[in-house]
Amino acid sequence: MRKIRSKLEVLSEEEVLRINDAALKILDEVGIHVPNDELLGICRERSCVVDTARQILRFPRKVMETFIDEMRTKSLYKVSDEAQKLGGSISTQVSLVDYETGSRRYGLRDDNLKAIKLVEQLKNIPCANAAVVPSDVPYEIADVITIADIHKYSTKPGGTYILTPTGAKYVARINKLLGLRGGYLFECISPLTFKADSIEMALAFAKAGGGLGIAPMAMGSTTAPITVAGTLTLETAEVLGSIFLVHAMTGEYPGFAASCHTSDLRTMICSFGSPNQALFAVASGQLARFYGIQGGANTGLTDALSPDFQGGFEKGVTAAFNSLSGLWSIGCQGIVGADQGFSFEQLVIDNEWIDYYNYILDGFEVNDDTIGFDMIKAVGPAGNFLGEAHTVEHIKDSYWNSAIFGREDWPNWIAGGSKTIYRRAHEFVEQAVAGYKTMTPVQSSEICSGLDNICSEAWAEMRSLSKV
Repeated sequence: MRKIRSKLEVLSEEEVLRINDAALKILDEVGIHVPNDELLGICRERSCVVDTARQILRFPRKVMETFIDEMRTKSLYKVSDEAQKLGGSISTQVSLVDYETGSRRYGLRDDNLKAIKLVEQLKNIPCANAAVVPSDVPYEIADVITIADIHKYSTKPGGTYILTPTGAKYVARINKLLGLRGGYLFECISPLTFKADSIEMALAFAKAGGGLGIAPMAMGSTTAPITVAGTLTLETAEVLGSIFLVHAMTGEYPGFAASCHTSDLRTMICSFGSPNQALFAVASGQLARFYGIQGGANTGLTDALSPDFQGGFEKGVTAAFNSLSGLWSIGCQGIVGADQGFSFEQLVIDNEWIDYYNYILDGFEVNDDTIGFDMIKAVGPAGNFLGEAHTVEHIKDSYWNSAIFGREDWPNWIAGGSKTIYRRAHEFVEQAVAGYKTMTPVQSSEICSGLDNICSEAWAEMRSLSKV
Protein backbone atom coordinates (compact mmCIF):
# COMPACT_ATOMS: atom_id res chain seq x y z
CA MET A 1 0.00 0.00 0.00
CA ARG A 2 1.25 3.43 -0.84
CA LYS A 3 0.06 6.41 1.18
CA ILE A 4 -1.12 9.53 -0.62
CA ARG A 5 1.89 11.70 -1.40
CA SER A 6 1.80 15.30 -2.52
CA LYS A 7 3.87 18.46 -2.63
CA LEU A 8 1.57 21.21 -3.84
CA GLU A 9 3.11 24.46 -5.02
CA VAL A 10 1.72 27.90 -5.69
CA LEU A 11 5.03 29.79 -5.52
CA SER A 12 7.96 29.54 -7.88
CA GLU A 13 11.47 29.28 -6.44
CA GLU A 14 12.01 32.92 -7.28
CA GLU A 15 8.81 33.94 -5.49
CA VAL A 16 9.82 32.07 -2.33
CA LEU A 17 13.11 33.95 -2.37
CA ARG A 18 11.35 37.29 -2.93
CA ILE A 19 9.03 36.74 0.04
CA ASN A 20 11.98 35.72 2.20
CA ASP A 21 13.98 38.75 1.06
CA ALA A 22 11.11 41.15 1.82
CA ALA A 23 10.45 39.52 5.22
CA LEU A 24 14.11 39.88 6.22
CA LYS A 25 14.02 43.49 5.02
CA ILE A 26 10.99 44.17 7.27
CA LEU A 27 12.79 42.67 10.27
CA ASP A 28 15.98 44.61 9.49
CA GLU A 29 14.55 48.02 8.60
CA VAL A 30 11.18 48.15 10.41
CA GLY A 31 11.61 45.76 13.32
CA ILE A 32 9.15 44.52 15.93
CA HIS A 33 7.81 46.31 19.00
CA VAL A 34 9.05 44.33 22.02
CA PRO A 35 8.03 46.18 25.22
CA ASN A 36 10.27 44.31 27.66
CA ASP A 37 13.77 45.41 28.64
CA GLU A 38 14.87 41.91 29.67
CA LEU A 39 13.98 40.33 26.33
CA LEU A 40 15.46 43.28 24.46
CA GLY A 41 18.68 42.76 26.40
CA ILE A 42 18.76 39.05 25.54
CA CYS A 43 18.37 39.90 21.85
CA ARG A 44 20.99 42.65 22.00
CA GLU A 45 23.44 40.01 23.18
CA ARG A 46 22.54 38.08 20.01
CA SER A 47 23.60 41.06 17.86
CA CYS A 48 20.12 42.52 17.32
CA VAL A 49 19.66 46.30 17.20
CA VAL A 50 17.60 47.80 20.03
CA ASP A 51 15.90 51.20 20.02
CA THR A 52 15.50 51.48 23.79
CA ALA A 53 13.31 54.60 23.76
CA ARG A 54 10.75 53.12 21.34
CA GLN A 55 11.32 49.48 22.44
CA ILE A 56 11.77 48.48 18.81
CA LEU A 57 13.87 45.40 18.07
CA ARG A 58 15.51 45.12 14.66
CA PHE A 59 17.11 41.97 13.30
CA PRO A 60 20.09 42.64 10.98
CA ARG A 61 19.88 40.57 7.81
CA LYS A 62 23.11 38.69 8.47
CA VAL A 63 21.94 37.81 11.99
CA MET A 64 18.66 36.38 10.68
CA GLU A 65 20.32 34.55 7.79
CA THR A 66 22.73 32.88 10.21
CA PHE A 67 19.83 32.03 12.52
CA ILE A 68 17.84 30.49 9.64
CA ASP A 69 20.83 28.39 8.55
CA GLU A 70 21.20 27.05 12.09
CA MET A 71 17.45 26.37 12.29
CA ARG A 72 17.57 24.34 9.08
CA THR A 73 20.29 22.19 10.61
CA LYS A 74 18.99 21.82 14.14
CA SER A 75 15.19 21.79 13.86
CA LEU A 76 13.87 18.32 14.63
CA TYR A 77 10.66 18.51 12.59
CA LYS A 78 10.31 19.07 8.84
CA VAL A 79 7.46 19.34 6.36
CA SER A 80 6.65 15.95 4.85
CA ASP A 81 5.98 15.06 1.22
CA GLU A 82 3.32 12.66 2.50
CA ALA A 83 -0.20 14.02 2.98
CA GLN A 84 -0.73 14.46 6.69
CA LYS A 85 -3.51 12.99 8.81
CA LEU A 86 -5.57 15.55 10.68
CA GLY A 87 -6.58 16.04 14.29
CA GLY A 88 -8.72 18.82 15.71
CA SER A 89 -7.81 21.12 18.56
CA ILE A 90 -10.21 23.36 20.45
CA SER A 91 -9.65 27.11 20.59
CA THR A 92 -11.23 28.57 23.73
CA GLN A 93 -14.04 30.98 22.79
CA VAL A 94 -15.77 33.75 24.72
CA SER A 95 -19.28 32.65 23.73
CA LEU A 96 -21.23 29.41 23.41
CA VAL A 97 -23.80 28.84 20.67
CA ASP A 98 -26.73 27.01 22.27
CA TYR A 99 -28.50 24.47 20.04
CA GLU A 100 -31.60 24.29 22.23
CA THR A 101 -32.33 28.02 22.16
CA GLY A 102 -30.71 28.92 18.86
CA SER A 103 -28.92 31.76 20.59
CA ARG A 104 -25.46 32.79 21.72
CA ARG A 105 -24.46 33.51 25.31
CA TYR A 106 -21.32 33.96 27.38
CA GLY A 107 -19.59 30.73 28.29
CA LEU A 108 -19.82 29.16 31.75
CA ARG A 109 -17.65 26.82 33.81
CA ASP A 110 -20.36 24.20 33.38
CA ASP A 111 -19.85 24.32 29.60
CA ASN A 112 -16.22 23.31 30.01
CA LEU A 113 -17.15 20.37 32.23
CA LYS A 114 -19.64 19.28 29.57
CA ALA A 115 -16.95 19.62 26.89
CA ILE A 116 -14.56 17.42 28.89
CA LYS A 117 -17.12 14.60 28.92
CA LEU A 118 -17.87 15.04 25.21
CA VAL A 119 -14.24 15.05 24.07
CA GLU A 120 -13.69 11.70 25.82
CA GLN A 121 -15.80 10.17 23.02
CA LEU A 122 -14.30 12.06 20.06
CA LYS A 123 -11.25 10.17 18.80
CA ASN A 124 -10.10 12.90 16.42
CA ILE A 125 -10.05 15.57 19.12
CA PRO A 126 -6.89 14.56 20.99
CA CYS A 127 -6.85 17.33 23.60
CA ALA A 128 -9.57 18.43 26.01
CA ASN A 129 -8.89 22.14 25.68
CA ALA A 130 -11.39 24.51 27.24
CA ALA A 131 -14.44 25.26 25.12
CA VAL A 132 -15.05 28.71 26.61
CA VAL A 133 -13.69 31.34 28.94
CA PRO A 134 -16.06 30.92 31.93
CA SER A 135 -17.83 34.22 32.58
CA ASP A 136 -18.96 33.05 36.04
CA VAL A 137 -15.32 32.97 37.24
CA PRO A 138 -13.14 36.09 37.76
CA TYR A 139 -11.30 36.77 34.51
CA GLU A 140 -7.91 36.94 36.25
CA ILE A 141 -8.17 33.31 37.38
CA ALA A 142 -10.51 31.83 34.76
CA ASP A 143 -7.56 30.00 33.23
CA VAL A 144 -6.56 28.55 36.61
CA ILE A 145 -10.00 27.15 37.43
CA THR A 146 -10.44 25.82 33.91
CA ILE A 147 -7.09 24.04 33.74
CA ALA A 148 -7.65 22.51 37.19
CA ASP A 149 -11.02 21.13 36.01
CA ILE A 150 -9.46 19.67 32.86
CA HIS A 151 -6.67 17.90 34.73
CA LYS A 152 -9.06 16.64 37.37
CA TYR A 153 -11.62 15.07 35.03
CA SER A 154 -10.09 14.44 31.59
CA THR A 155 -8.06 11.41 30.55
CA LYS A 156 -6.79 13.49 27.62
CA PRO A 157 -4.29 16.33 27.98
CA GLY A 158 -5.65 19.84 27.65
CA GLY A 159 -5.43 23.48 28.55
CA THR A 160 -6.61 26.95 27.69
CA TYR A 161 -5.20 30.37 26.88
CA ILE A 162 -3.27 31.85 29.78
CA LEU A 163 -5.05 35.15 30.25
CA THR A 164 -3.15 37.17 32.84
CA PRO A 165 0.12 37.15 34.82
CA THR A 166 -1.98 36.36 37.91
CA GLY A 167 -3.39 33.28 36.25
CA ALA A 168 0.03 32.30 34.90
CA LYS A 169 1.40 32.25 38.45
CA TYR A 170 -1.15 29.68 39.61
CA VAL A 171 -1.04 27.67 36.38
CA ALA A 172 2.72 27.28 36.93
CA ARG A 173 1.94 25.78 40.33
CA ILE A 174 -0.53 23.34 38.77
CA ASN A 175 2.11 22.26 36.25
CA LYS A 176 4.61 21.71 39.06
CA LEU A 177 2.09 19.68 41.08
CA LEU A 178 1.38 17.43 38.09
CA GLY A 179 4.96 17.24 36.87
CA LEU A 180 4.03 18.86 33.57
CA ARG A 181 6.25 21.07 31.46
CA GLY A 182 3.49 23.50 30.62
CA GLY A 183 3.38 25.90 27.72
CA TYR A 184 2.30 29.35 26.63
CA LEU A 185 1.07 30.69 23.29
CA PHE A 186 3.38 33.62 22.58
CA GLU A 187 1.34 35.61 20.08
CA CYS A 188 2.58 38.48 17.98
CA ILE A 189 -0.12 41.09 17.37
CA SER A 190 -0.13 42.21 13.76
CA PRO A 191 1.39 44.34 12.57
CA LEU A 192 4.73 43.66 14.26
CA THR A 193 4.10 44.08 17.97
CA PHE A 194 3.85 42.15 21.23
CA LYS A 195 1.93 43.00 24.39
CA ALA A 196 4.00 43.65 27.49
CA ASP A 197 2.08 41.16 29.64
CA SER A 198 2.41 38.50 26.94
CA ILE A 199 6.20 38.83 27.01
CA GLU A 200 6.16 38.78 30.81
CA MET A 201 4.24 35.50 30.82
CA ALA A 202 6.40 33.99 28.07
CA LEU A 203 9.57 34.74 30.04
CA ALA A 204 8.05 33.25 33.20
CA PHE A 205 7.11 30.02 31.41
CA ALA A 206 10.50 29.81 29.70
CA LYS A 207 12.36 30.24 33.00
CA ALA A 208 10.24 27.45 34.50
CA GLY A 209 11.25 25.13 31.65
CA GLY A 210 7.99 25.52 29.74
CA GLY A 211 7.49 25.55 26.00
CA LEU A 212 6.39 28.48 23.87
CA GLY A 213 4.21 28.31 20.77
CA ILE A 214 3.61 31.02 18.19
CA ALA A 215 0.62 32.02 16.06
CA PRO A 216 0.86 35.43 14.37
CA MET A 217 -2.42 36.32 12.63
CA ALA A 218 -1.84 38.98 9.99
CA MET A 219 -5.15 39.94 8.36
CA GLY A 220 -5.19 41.23 4.81
CA SER A 221 -6.54 44.79 4.37
CA THR A 222 -6.66 45.58 8.10
CA THR A 223 -3.46 44.52 9.87
CA ALA A 224 -1.60 43.53 6.69
CA PRO A 225 -1.61 44.49 2.99
CA ILE A 226 -4.76 43.34 1.21
CA THR A 227 -2.85 41.24 -1.32
CA VAL A 228 -2.18 37.57 -0.63
CA ALA A 229 1.52 38.19 -1.29
CA GLY A 230 1.64 41.17 1.06
CA THR A 231 -0.21 39.39 3.87
CA LEU A 232 1.99 36.33 3.48
CA THR A 233 5.16 38.43 3.51
CA LEU A 234 4.22 40.29 6.71
CA GLU A 235 3.16 36.98 8.28
CA THR A 236 6.53 35.46 7.34
CA ALA A 237 8.36 38.35 9.00
CA GLU A 238 6.27 37.92 12.16
CA VAL A 239 6.79 34.15 12.18
CA LEU A 240 10.56 34.46 11.78
CA GLY A 241 10.77 37.20 14.41
CA SER A 242 8.65 35.14 16.79
CA ILE A 243 10.77 32.02 16.25
CA PHE A 244 13.92 34.06 16.95
CA LEU A 245 12.45 35.36 20.22
CA VAL A 246 11.25 31.90 21.30
CA HIS A 247 14.67 30.45 20.58
CA ALA A 248 16.28 33.26 22.58
CA MET A 249 14.10 32.34 25.57
CA THR A 250 13.99 28.53 25.29
CA GLY A 251 16.59 27.35 22.78
CA GLU A 252 13.82 25.72 20.71
CA TYR A 253 12.40 26.25 17.23
CA PRO A 254 8.60 26.35 16.98
CA GLY A 255 7.11 25.56 13.58
CA PHE A 256 6.09 27.87 10.76
CA ALA A 257 2.61 28.49 12.23
CA ALA A 258 1.05 30.72 9.59
CA SER A 259 -2.33 31.78 10.96
CA CYS A 260 -2.87 34.63 8.50
CA HIS A 261 -6.28 35.52 7.10
CA THR A 262 -8.09 38.02 4.93
CA SER A 263 -10.56 40.53 6.36
CA ASP A 264 -14.02 40.84 4.83
CA LEU A 265 -14.32 44.46 3.69
CA ARG A 266 -18.12 44.51 4.04
CA THR A 267 -18.15 43.53 7.71
CA MET A 268 -14.47 44.09 8.73
CA ILE A 269 -14.59 40.60 10.28
CA CYS A 270 -11.63 38.26 9.88
CA SER A 271 -12.59 35.65 7.28
CA PHE A 272 -11.96 32.04 8.31
CA GLY A 273 -13.30 30.35 5.17
CA SER A 274 -12.21 32.41 2.17
CA PRO A 275 -10.36 30.62 -0.65
CA ASN A 276 -7.28 32.61 0.34
CA GLN A 277 -6.87 30.17 3.23
CA ALA A 278 -6.06 27.40 0.75
CA LEU A 279 -3.51 29.65 -0.97
CA PHE A 280 -1.94 30.58 2.37
CA ALA A 281 -1.70 26.89 3.26
CA VAL A 282 0.10 25.83 0.08
CA ALA A 283 2.46 28.80 0.25
CA SER A 284 3.13 28.14 3.95
CA GLY A 285 4.07 24.56 3.12
CA GLN A 286 6.62 25.82 0.61
CA LEU A 287 8.01 28.42 3.03
CA ALA A 288 8.24 25.89 5.86
CA ARG A 289 10.25 23.61 3.55
CA PHE A 290 12.48 26.55 2.62
CA TYR A 291 13.20 27.27 6.29
CA GLY A 292 13.60 23.59 7.14
CA ILE A 293 10.91 23.44 9.82
CA GLN A 294 7.47 22.00 10.43
CA GLY A 295 4.46 24.02 9.28
CA GLY A 296 0.79 24.61 9.92
CA ALA A 297 -1.95 26.93 8.69
CA ASN A 298 -5.41 28.09 9.77
CA THR A 299 -7.52 25.90 7.52
CA GLY A 300 -10.43 23.53 8.04
CA LEU A 301 -12.43 26.56 9.16
CA THR A 302 -15.52 28.39 7.93
CA ASP A 303 -17.33 31.70 8.06
CA ALA A 304 -20.71 29.91 8.19
CA LEU A 305 -22.70 30.37 11.40
CA SER A 306 -24.46 27.00 11.11
CA PRO A 307 -23.43 23.56 9.75
CA ASP A 308 -24.51 24.11 6.14
CA PHE A 309 -23.09 23.53 2.66
CA GLN A 310 -20.90 26.62 2.90
CA GLY A 311 -19.43 25.41 6.19
CA GLY A 312 -18.66 21.93 4.91
CA PHE A 313 -17.24 23.15 1.61
CA GLU A 314 -14.94 25.78 3.16
CA LYS A 315 -13.68 23.40 5.82
CA GLY A 316 -13.13 20.48 3.47
CA VAL A 317 -11.44 22.33 0.62
CA THR A 318 -9.02 24.36 2.73
CA ALA A 319 -8.14 21.39 4.96
CA ALA A 320 -7.40 19.25 1.89
CA PHE A 321 -4.99 21.84 0.47
CA ASN A 322 -3.38 22.12 3.91
CA SER A 323 -2.81 18.41 4.36
CA LEU A 324 -1.70 17.81 0.77
CA SER A 325 0.91 20.53 1.28
CA GLY A 326 2.48 18.42 4.05
CA LEU A 327 1.50 20.77 6.88
CA TRP A 328 1.05 19.22 10.30
CA SER A 329 -1.89 21.20 11.70
CA ILE A 330 -5.14 22.87 10.72
CA GLY A 331 -7.23 25.46 12.53
CA CYS A 332 -9.12 24.71 15.72
CA GLN A 333 -12.48 22.95 15.57
CA GLY A 334 -15.90 23.41 17.16
CA ILE A 335 -15.87 27.09 16.21
CA VAL A 336 -18.96 28.85 14.87
CA GLY A 337 -17.97 31.23 12.07
CA ALA A 338 -14.86 33.33 12.57
CA ASP A 339 -14.47 33.01 16.35
CA GLN A 340 -18.15 33.82 16.91
CA GLY A 341 -18.49 31.12 19.54
CA PHE A 342 -18.09 27.45 20.41
CA SER A 343 -20.64 24.76 19.52
CA PHE A 344 -20.74 21.23 20.92
CA GLU A 345 -22.61 20.10 17.82
CA GLN A 346 -20.08 21.66 15.46
CA LEU A 347 -17.28 19.87 17.32
CA VAL A 348 -19.04 16.52 16.80
CA ILE A 349 -19.45 17.25 13.08
CA ASP A 350 -15.80 18.32 12.85
CA ASN A 351 -14.67 15.11 14.54
CA GLU A 352 -16.65 13.21 11.91
CA TRP A 353 -15.34 14.97 8.81
CA ILE A 354 -11.77 14.61 10.11
CA ASP A 355 -12.40 10.87 10.49
CA TYR A 356 -13.70 10.77 6.90
CA TYR A 357 -10.59 12.57 5.70
CA ASN A 358 -8.17 10.37 7.63
CA TYR A 359 -9.86 7.26 6.20
CA ILE A 360 -8.86 8.49 2.74
CA LEU A 361 -5.28 9.07 3.84
CA ASP A 362 -5.04 5.49 5.12
CA GLY A 363 -5.11 4.39 1.49
CA PHE A 364 -5.87 0.76 0.62
CA GLU A 365 -4.07 -2.55 0.20
CA VAL A 366 -3.65 -4.25 -3.17
CA ASN A 367 -2.88 -7.99 -2.87
CA ASP A 368 -4.43 -11.33 -3.85
CA ASP A 369 -6.79 -11.25 -0.88
CA THR A 370 -8.10 -7.72 -1.42
CA ILE A 371 -8.45 -8.21 -5.18
CA GLY A 372 -10.53 -11.31 -4.45
CA PHE A 373 -10.26 -12.99 -7.86
CA ASP A 374 -11.22 -16.47 -6.62
CA MET A 375 -14.34 -15.09 -4.97
CA ILE A 376 -15.28 -13.09 -8.07
CA LYS A 377 -14.93 -16.28 -10.11
CA ALA A 378 -17.04 -18.26 -7.61
CA VAL A 379 -19.83 -15.66 -7.46
CA GLY A 380 -19.86 -15.29 -11.23
CA PRO A 381 -22.21 -13.28 -13.44
CA ALA A 382 -25.42 -11.94 -11.86
CA GLY A 383 -24.33 -12.96 -8.32
CA ASN A 384 -23.75 -10.68 -5.33
CA PHE A 385 -21.07 -10.39 -2.68
CA LEU A 386 -23.13 -9.41 0.35
CA GLY A 387 -23.14 -12.85 1.96
CA GLU A 388 -19.50 -13.67 1.29
CA ALA A 389 -17.08 -14.18 4.20
CA HIS A 390 -14.67 -11.86 2.38
CA THR A 391 -17.21 -9.04 2.78
CA VAL A 392 -17.45 -9.59 6.53
CA GLU A 393 -13.67 -9.83 6.91
CA HIS A 394 -13.02 -6.54 5.13
CA ILE A 395 -16.03 -4.42 6.05
CA LYS A 396 -14.13 -2.36 8.66
CA ASP A 397 -11.14 -1.57 6.45
CA SER A 398 -13.11 -1.05 3.23
CA TYR A 399 -16.11 1.01 4.29
CA TRP A 400 -16.26 4.18 6.36
CA ASN A 401 -19.39 4.14 8.51
CA SER A 402 -20.93 7.14 10.25
CA ALA A 403 -23.76 7.79 12.66
CA ILE A 404 -23.56 11.54 11.98
CA PHE A 405 -23.40 11.75 8.18
CA GLY A 406 -26.73 10.65 6.70
CA ARG A 407 -27.08 7.89 4.09
CA GLU A 408 -30.79 6.97 4.35
CA ASP A 409 -33.11 6.69 1.41
CA TRP A 410 -35.87 9.31 1.19
CA PRO A 411 -38.76 7.31 2.75
CA ASN A 412 -36.70 6.22 5.76
CA TRP A 413 -35.31 9.73 6.24
CA ILE A 414 -38.84 11.15 6.33
CA ALA A 415 -40.05 8.35 8.62
CA GLY A 416 -37.14 9.05 11.01
CA GLY A 417 -38.09 12.70 11.41
CA SER A 418 -36.10 14.25 8.51
CA LYS A 419 -33.15 14.84 10.80
CA THR A 420 -30.44 17.23 9.67
CA ILE A 421 -26.77 16.65 10.46
CA TYR A 422 -27.11 19.39 13.09
CA ARG A 423 -29.91 17.43 14.80
CA ARG A 424 -27.99 14.16 14.68
CA ALA A 425 -24.94 15.88 16.16
CA HIS A 426 -27.07 17.32 18.96
CA GLU A 427 -28.48 13.90 19.79
CA PHE A 428 -24.93 12.55 19.96
CA VAL A 429 -23.95 15.38 22.32
CA GLU A 430 -26.87 14.68 24.63
CA GLN A 431 -25.96 11.00 24.84
CA ALA A 432 -22.23 11.62 25.20
CA VAL A 433 -22.41 14.19 28.01
CA ALA A 434 -25.00 12.40 30.14
CA GLY A 435 -23.81 12.42 33.74
CA TYR A 436 -21.14 15.09 33.23
CA LYS A 437 -22.13 16.85 36.45
CA THR A 438 -21.09 13.81 38.49
CA MET A 439 -17.87 12.85 36.70
CA THR A 440 -15.36 10.91 38.77
CA PRO A 441 -11.93 12.54 38.99
CA VAL A 442 -9.20 10.76 37.04
CA GLN A 443 -6.50 12.00 39.43
CA SER A 444 -5.64 10.65 42.87
CA SER A 445 -7.29 12.19 45.93
CA GLU A 446 -3.92 13.74 46.82
CA ILE A 447 -3.59 15.47 43.44
CA CYS A 448 -7.23 16.58 43.51
CA SER A 449 -6.67 18.08 46.94
CA GLY A 450 -3.61 19.92 45.64
CA LEU A 451 -5.57 21.31 42.68
CA ASP A 452 -8.38 22.41 45.00
CA ASN A 453 -5.89 24.17 47.28
CA ILE A 454 -4.34 26.10 44.40
CA CYS A 455 -7.78 27.16 43.16
CA SER A 456 -8.81 28.19 46.68
CA GLU A 457 -5.74 30.41 46.98
CA ALA A 458 -6.52 31.96 43.60
CA TRP A 459 -10.10 32.69 44.71
CA ALA A 460 -8.82 34.15 47.98
CA GLU A 461 -6.52 36.51 46.10
CA MET A 462 -9.43 37.72 43.97
CA ARG A 463 -11.57 38.31 47.07
CA SER A 464 -8.78 40.28 48.76
CA LEU A 465 -8.30 42.44 45.67
CA SER A 466 -12.02 43.17 45.48
CA LYS A 467 -11.85 44.64 48.99
CA VAL A 468 -9.03 47.04 48.14
